[in-house]
Order: sequence, then structure tokens, then C-alpha cells
Amino acid sequence: MDYELFPSNAEQMPEEIPGQLSLIPEKPRQPKLSEQRIGLQYATLESPVLDDPSRICILICDILKHFDGCMPEQWIYDIMLKSCGITFFIYSEAIGFLTDNGSIVLEQNNRHEDVYYLTKKGLRCADDLRKLVPKLFRDQVMLAALKYASHQKALRDLEVSYEPQDSGCAVCLRCMDQAREMFYLRIQAPTEESAKLLGEKVLLNPAGFFGRILDLALNNEEEEFDLSDN
Repeated sequence: MDYELFPSNAEQMPEEIPGQLSLIPEKPRQPKLSEQRIGLQYATLESPVLDDPSRICILICDILKHFDGCMPEQWIYDIMLKSCGITFFIYSEAIGFLTDNGSIVLEQNNRHEDVYYLTKKGLRCADDLRKLVPKLFRDQVMLAALKYASHQKALRDLEVSYEPQDSGCAVCLRCMDQAREMFYLRIQAPTEESAKLLGEKVLLNPAGFFGRILDLALNNEEEEFDLSDN
């Protein structure tokens, strides 16, 4: 009788080794339903946008009230569009509504500037409805208005000019008080870009800048000399 020394592959049985573990890949963990909802909320979370004309109407009245009930038309335009990013169409809709219902009026001042004036109806709007606008938007617009007004006042009180030089550029600062020159300062800068940067920095707070210079002048002391080794 013939015997096969090596059985066929079909007849071979896998030999079990004591302590052998089966390596079965784990299934990826599925997030819980609550985690999915939280992730969805964070994925769709975006910065709020000021695009409601009714809120913009309230904010414009609030700005005018803060600045004694009047502000140049160009200032309002720059604050709302350039500083706060409101579109021209939404701004026009809000301004049109306020002028049509008598909350604001557009008139010329003694300098022949177009100025928006707040009426009693607009004042009631600012007093009674401002809390309907989220504080985030109120702070955003008011901060933009304060910065813009401060910058315009600085431009009125401080004349800044630039003079190109062979070795760079000079920034000339002239501080005025009711058409009277109070201070004149000329600073040499290596380039025109650096000169304009100096001018912009001074315009951030001209009173503080010139006040520090005057304070240094008033408190300036004679240099002390050491004679101990004489």
C-alpha cells in the first residue's frame, strides 16, 4: 500500500499554537450623535454680518446722537461703508428710510458742507431702539465712528506734508490752533515710505505726541558731568 509522505494542501489543517491571538482590525470609532451635532455647529459657525437695514438705521441715529446730533454726510458714508464694510445698497436703503420718515435731515452748515442732523423723531429712535441692536454691532460701529472723528480732528488741527529730498524724504508737522501756528516740526526720514509711516503714527494721537515733546522740553535738565577722576 502506498502512503503519501506529505498530504495535499487541501488536506492540511492549520496548526493551532497555544496563546495565538487573531489579529482582526478594529472598526473605526463612530462619533456619537451629540459629537456630530457639535461638530456641525462649529463647522457652520461664522462671524455675524451687519446687513439689516433696520439695525443700520438705529445705529446711524445712535452715532448722530453721540456727536451732538450732527455729522457731515461724508463722515457717515465713510464710517458705515469703509470702516464697517456695509454695502452701498443697504446703506442707501437705510439713509433713504431715515430721511423719508423725518428721523434725519440733510442741510448745509456754515462751511457749505452737507451735514446730517438728527431730529426729535431720530432721537427717540436712538433712545428707545438702540438695545434692539446686539452690543457687538453697537460697539463695532461706535468704535469706527470715534476713530474716524478723531482722525478727522487730527487732520484739521495738524497739517502734514512731505518734502522729497536727495537723501530721502522729510515729514513736516504743523500744529494749528484756530488758524494760529502753535508748533512746527520737521523730521528727516531715509525714504518716502518711512516718512509717511511717521506721519500716520503722529496722526493717531497728535495731542499726545506734541504733549510729550513739550513735557520733555519743560522737564529737560542740564547734563551732569563726572569730575571724580579729574
